[in-house]
Formats: sequence, C-alpha cells, structure tokens
Amino acid sequence: MKSNLRRMGASIVSLLIATLAMAAAGTARAAVDADVRAGIYPNADAVSVGGGVLANVGGADSHWYFNPNVEVAMGDRKDIVAMSGDFHYDFDTHSPTSFWMGAGPAVLVTDRRDAASDTDLGMNVLTGVGAKHGQVRPFAQLRGTVANQSQVTIAGGIRF
Repeated sequence: MKSNLRRMGASIVSLLIATLAMAAAGTARAAVDADVRAGIYPNADAVSVGGGVLANVGGADSHWYFNPNVEVAMGDRKDIVAMSGDFHYDFDTHSPTSFWMGAGPAVLVTDRRDAASDTDLGMNVLTGVGAKHGQVRPFAQLRGTVANQSQVTIAGGIRF
C-alpha cells in the first residue's frame, strides 16, 4: 500500500509539474498564474512542497480567485497528499500587498508508517498575504483543513 501511495505521489508531482509548465506558458495569454509553495504541517510534523494555479473568476474587476493546488507533505510518522480546490476573495487595499480569505473542498490522502493509508474529505478555511504586482510575487498562507484528520498548514511560495 505504501508503494502505491508513493507512486501516486510521484504521479501527482509529475502532473503538477506539467500543469505548472502549461500555466506558465499560458500566463502571457490569459489571467492564469502558477505558484510553487513549501510549508509545514505542524500536526503531522511534516514539511511540504507543492504548487497550483491562480485564476481570476468573474472578470478583470472581480476580486474572486480560484486557486486549486496540490501539496505533498513528508514526515517521520506519516506522509500526506493534499488536493485543494480553494476559492478566495482579495480585499480591496490600495497597497502593493494583497490580503485574502477563502475556503474550498479538500482531499487528504494520509499514509501512516504504522497503519494503512486512508482518504479523508474536508473543507479548507484559509487566509493569506502576497505581492500584487511583478513577474514573481511572494506569498504566505495559513490554511486549516476541517476533516476527520484535521490539519493546519503554514506555507509560503511564489506566483509567476
């Protein structure tokens, strides 16, 4: 079972890399940005890497964004693959920094060292801050996933 989860994790990372490459290629043509991220899962004593895309929802004047993403968290006791379909609202500030809050569905696949792996459906609640302008924009995000095996994630990354 653990080798299946590792293969699935490798497949997800490969898919993520391909998606990010396509998103980066399409960034000049469309209002879609890619992001790469790293973080920690304090509840699982794990560190994570991942990525996603950021797409404006509702037109150029809209403050709503769709930010689907995938993270692979690796820890001593367990590994987690987190797939999220987050939506967030950017609050209108007149500074070069954006502040957002949002939510979205989540799927957590957990591979425990001492037990079978399991899949858990949940709901994310998140907040973040990041640069609004530039070709490379740093961001930081705090996300809580409410599920049977609830998680907290602290992540930072770049959007391009």
